[in-house]
Amino acid sequence: MFLHRLKKRLIEVGEQEFVEKLEAEYKEKQQSNKKVKDRKIKSLDQQFTRVAFKLAYVGINYHGLESQINQHNTIENHLFKALQRVRMIDNRDDCNYTRAGRTDKGVSAIGNVIALNVRKIGKSDKLFGQILNRVLPEDIQILDECIVDEKFNARYDCIKRIYKYYFYKMDYNIELMSQAMLLYLGEHDFRNFCKLDVIANQNFVRTIMNIQMEEVFPDNAPRCSKLFQDDDRLRLYCVTIEGNAFLWHQIRYLMAVLFLIGKGIEKSDVINELFNKLDGKPNYQMAPDYPLVLYNCEFKQELWKPNLESHTQFIQGVYENLRETLSKKYIEYLHFYSMGAALLKVPVPEIKNKTDEKKSLIFQKSGVTVEGAIQNLKGKRKEKYDIKIQKVKEYQEKCLKKQQLEEVENL
Repeated sequence: MFLHRLKKRLIEVGEQEFVEKLEAEYKEKQQSNKKVKDRKIKSLDQQFTRVAFKLAYVGINYHGLESQINQHNTIENHLFKALQRVRMIDNRDDCNYTRAGRTDKGVSAIGNVIALNVRKIGKSDKLFGQILNRVLPEDIQILDECIVDEKFNARYDCIKRIYKYYFYKMDYNIELMSQAMLLYLGEHDFRNFCKLDVIANQNFVRTIMNIQMEEVFPDNAPRCSKLFQDDDRLRLYCVTIEGNAFLWHQIRYLMAVLFLIGKGIEKSDVINELFNKLDGKPNYQMAPDYPLVLYNCEFKQELWKPNLESHTQFIQGVYENLRETLSKKYIEYLHFYSMGAALLKVPVPEIKNKTDEKKSLIFQKSGVTVEGAIQNLKGKRKEKYDIKIQKVKEYQEKCLKKQQLEEVENL
């Protein structure tokens, strides 16, 4: 109020120029202080560190892990909203984000790994996960974290991915399935055991390091219906598959063929025959998504020590959700046929064990080949494919030059 009166009085006595000079100096000083303040904030914002997070989530509640243009209910969408909300990152493009496994709609995880550059929050390196878990949805959680090298890449540095697929015994021949699945072991061309995507993959050779089947929760099987309380078909089994990398929907197609063998529709030899079949992928339906869980991702360096007690409640919640979903699906199936058959007085459909009643996958009309898929590419997809091929060639040339230099140095 005093300054306002002083200004008015100075103008009245003819000191207009003096007032304007004072105002100009004041504004200049304010702008200078603001620049210093902005510079300090900017220097603080540039203090980033690279962190690897162990990520777990209930996949059946979301439309996959990867962000999508027309779908907001994805794991990554919720994750990046939380990261920006707590000011760990400004945007996705500047944080060098990588992931070990890209799970599809319905697939859960208790051991996926992501890595990104986040803003430092203090002296402690174990606060990032705690802060994120407070703002993340209840069915998406950070289980562990680790400060890693700035060159760490969650995708390319991962040396092993472990998946688990759960199913009820039903009418499957478990012994036949256990024997047949061993044919998957080793290095094979899995083009007939995946959804073809020639833009993402030009090489369909993958290595299955280990595969095993076991019965889980034998004393606590979810036989929640009194009608099927002692039903042997509701024994729960799990197939664990380990590999360095997997193709799109590969696990679900591997399980689909195993189920066909377990039902007696296919013979075990069909696996080897599909490895050698290059005239087009047979058209067959893959196994459901909800029983699949990304169990763990392993790296050359130990990111975190195994802690069975850590986040036990959340991990149990993931499995409980999985078991409830499985129970609901299978119980509905059994109720439909058993109760419906009694009411309508019709026989319960029996599994057809004769392989000649249905054409084997080998003799079915084949779908498009890899070469045919490449030829059918048009427009933007063709441009993407050409760019990808060019990048692959450049990478191969770079690796070759590096190898030649190493050979010269060793001489």
